[in-house]
Amino acid sequence: PASSPLFLLPLHDAAPLYPTLRDQHLETIGPNLRARAETLRRSRSRFSDRDAAASRDLSELHRFVRGIPAFARDLRSLTHHIHLAEEVKKKAERPAFRRRWEVERSMLESEPRYDALEEGVAEEMEMERWLRLLCLQSLTGNGIKATRYDALRKEAVQTYGYECLWILRDLEKAGFLRKRETFFMDSMATSYSNLRKALNLIVPEVDPARPEDVAYVSSGYAPMTVRWVEGAVRG
Repeated sequence: PASSPLFLLPLHDAAPLYPTLRDQHLETIGPNLRARAETLRRSRSRFSDRDAAASRDLSELHRFVRGIPAFARDLRSLTHHIHLAEEVKKKAERPAFRRRWEVERSMLESEPRYDALEEGVAEEMEMERWLRLLCLQSLTGNGIKATRYDALRKEAVQTYGYECLWILRDLEKAGFLRKRETFFMDSMATSYSNLRKALNLIVPEVDPARPEDVAYVSSGYAPMTVRWVEGAVRG
């Protein structure tokens, strides 16, 4: 509810539930939370049944009373994680999020997505976000075709103002943006495409319930930095 007070929820190894949930895919968190809720329900029902409670001795009742703080803590933690999972799922299912994921994934597979860049600037997407997409397209696509780049730059200046020109120039100097001048370069393998294949950054088939590769986190994409760490660990 809008009137609910905000509070900090610590997420660390000592927190209940979090250590068992933090590495799970969103698709598997729901079943795990339901299983935990069923365990707590059974624990509570053992002592909420009057007939069963009447037959218990004092030592059993004492153990139950001692366990009440832990039960309350686990129940509170479960409630918080259910709410968190609902919020994450709600955001992940929004059309805008799915569209963004699909565009970025296409670029990471070295597919040109000039349509998304054109739509973004036409819809006045936040400038920093649009520039990140532009750089991603350039880095994964062996640069941007000269005609496309000139058109996108013109539209960006009209939408974001002349300061965008200086930002684009600085990004070019830093190597994040590159104009592709010749058609011959279209068929050339890029440094990124070679790395994508060598490091197996795209894993088409992943099982979130039984993950065997870190790519399950983003439904089939493994960040390059993670692959480097894996290689360093393997030696």
